[in-house]
Amino acid sequence: MRPIDIACIVLASGQSKRFGVADKLEAKLDGKTVLEMVIDTVNSVGFGQVYIVSQYELQGHFKWIENIDPEKGQGHSLRLGLRTAIENKWDNVVIALGDMPLVKSVNFVNMISEIHKKQMVVSDCEGVRMPPACFGRKVMDQILEDKSAKGARHFFDKIQPTTVKIDAESCQDVDTPEDLIRVRDILKRSKL
Repeated sequence: MRPIDIACIVLASGQSKRFGVADKLEAKLDGKTVLEMVIDTVNSVGFGQVYIVSQYELQGHFKWIENIDPEKGQGHSLRLGLRTAIENKWDNVVIALGDMPLVKSVNFVNMISEIHKKQMVVSDCEGVRMPPACFGRKVMDQILEDKSAKGARHFFDKIQPTTVKIDAESCQDVDTPEDLIRVRDILKRSKL
């Protein structure tokens, strides 16, 4: 399967409670916001369509999906994205998180190359299964049928997915100001 045959859904509806008063997705990293770094990476992969699920209207080379209830959690955001993808005839999606700016395009490509084996491919960082993840239509339907507030993570145990390794630096997320400092340090070291 090729990236052009897959939609990418970026979940960017977090409330940034642990980050403080600022929006973590607007924090600057190397001249761009955390979210801009994620969007640049997913756009570079060549997905057939990129969707961003957010409570804030966003514009760019993607389609914005409005989340008017971000307090309902990641599961709600995920379902908004999946419904939109299905309505637009996408049978395979990649899920990315807006607060994981160090995921590389190769991480997405590695997942896509494995989707033919199972209906779910997830990233594995040192034994922990996590996004980014790739879902086929059967898994998308199962997630939509599930009414819990949980995100897709509990499906990682329910449906034994294929896993693809992701290194510890790439899977860093930005939840706190300390996380932002750590990610900045990783970016500095990568330029040396």
